[in-house]
Amino acid sequence: MQDGLRPLGGTVDPRDWSRPGVASIVATVRRELRPGGIVLMHDGGNRSQTVAALRELLPWMTRQGYRFSPPAS
Repeated sequence: MQDGLRPLGGTVDPRDWSRPGVASIVATVRRELRPGGIVLMHDGGNRSQTVAALRELLPWMTRQGYRFSPPAS
C-alpha cells in the first residue's frame, strides 16, 4: 500500500487509452471479465471510443448479472 492506496486486483484493462476501436474495447472486456473483476477505463483526452464501448458494455454486463459499486474502503 503506497500513499494510503491499496491495489484493487482482478482488473481487465482494455487499453482504451490507446484508442484501439470500440469493437476491440468491447471484445476485450467480454473475453476477460470474470466475477468480481474490475474494468479499468481511462479519462482525459478524446474518450469517444470509451464512451461508445460503455454504451454497449454496461447493458451487457447487467444482463450477465454484474452489479456496479465503488471499491470498499
